[in-house]
Amino acid sequence: MRRQTHWENAREQGLVAGANMTGRKRIRYEQVPYFWTELFDLRMDFVGDFTLQPTRVNLDGTYSKKKFIARYYQGEKLRGLLLCQQTQREVDAAKSQLRQAQGK
Repeated sequence: MRRQTHWENAREQGLVAGANMTGRKRIRYEQVPYFWTELFDLRMDFVGDFTLQPTRVNLDGTYSKKKFIARYYQGEKLRGLLLCQQTQREVDAAKSQLRQAQGK
């Protein structure tokens, strides 16, 4: 996996590190790479590993209306999702879907 330098990942790492310092039950940090960006009127959320060239991309929604979810596959394995103008519920579902595809 590629290192993700985004404040969202840093926040998640801090929560796990803080919990583990208390001496209670240890929590394992299992990162699902995630970052988001806003460009003018577009919000895009990236979930997964985009370092490898996909062999297949499935598009749900309408690209021309700028509201879609693109799923990137390497063979039959889901590697990443790009969400354009989607709700937080959809982003959370994408994270769960990728975790499930990775067997986590």
